[in-house]
Amino acid sequence: MRALRFSIPFLFLASAPLGFVLGGAWSYLTLALVPLALCSFDLVLGFEAEAGTPPGALRYRLLPYLYIAAQLTVTIWAAFAIARPSVTLIEAVGLTLSIGITAGIFGILAAHEMVHSPIPAERAVGLVLLASVGYMHFRIAHIHGHHVHAATFRDSASARRGEGAYRFILRSVTGQVREAWSFEAARLRRSGRRVLDPANRMLLYFAIEALIGAGVAAFSPRALAFWLAQAVLAVVLLEMFNYIAHYGLARRSLAAGGLERLGPRHSWNSSRRMNNWSLFNMGRHSDHHRRPTQAYQRLEIEPDAPELPTGYAGAILLALTPPLWRRVMDPRVDVWMSQS
Repeated sequence: MRALRFSIPFLFLASAPLGFVLGGAWSYLTLALVPLALCSFDLVLGFEAEAGTPPGALRYRLLPYLYIAAQLTVTIWAAFAIARPSVTLIEAVGLTLSIGITAGIFGILAAHEMVHSPIPAERAVGLVLLASVGYMHFRIAHIHGHHVHAATFRDSASARRGEGAYRFILRSVTGQVREAWSFEAARLRRSGRRVLDPANRMLLYFAIEALIGAGVAAFSPRALAFWLAQAVLAVVLLEMFNYIAHYGLARRSLAAGGLERLGPRHSWNSSRRMNNWSLFNMGRHSDHHRRPTQAYQRLEIEPDAPELPTGYAGAILLALTPPLWRRVMDPRVDVWMSQS
């Protein structure tokens, strides 16, 4: 029964086709439901203190698999639905926003869980979801860039104190492409291969995403517009998670040279029940950086880690207004950065 708490994303995903079937303004049901439910239940359900579950729980492992399959199924159905001439603009926009929101929040977090897996089949499943939003290179940049350089200026996916969310998104998106390409180039050179070798995963990822786009375009221009729009929204939401997760927290330079090791105090956490039940324990972010390959249900609460004033959903809404975000978060950043 404990595993069922992590099945909440399926309810949000189900609201997308439900709203579309109801028609008209109901197509925006998911757009209203996700932030309202996440923020309100964060307050109602309060904080958790549960330890991670013991290893070997297959039921927990099945949930990301099943969610990715469900997200892809609903995305394909939505492309067919929007391609129909009888669908109104209001309904098409509502369904597109709904799919983008569920893909960007729950789908990419499920994929994030999978691309960290030591099991090749699970990494492949995560890449399939990332392909559906045109962001396969995220795996390379995230694993080999962010998890090495998080909370430093070298990491495109770590937000600096005073940096607005919109500027960060542009810097992070372009920076992660560069980082992923640089890593692949260096990897190939070490093995004596050319950068443009067929073994370059960036070339493979770009080709797969281009083929998906071409296939959707050949099917229907309306479906192509849907696919592009939901992908952009999903990526923006992913980058909003990145923006919040390390905002302003920087690793110090050491007297002997180099930087201090990444520790619990370099990631913003949320121990609210609704946050973690809905986001595959993403609120236990410090422990995720300490143990990147650890399954989500086994992540622990770090007692010495910074805590967000809200859950991740509330923090994203707050970050959409940069002056308000800085007013709330910059004093908290200063407190944590002043500690030895």
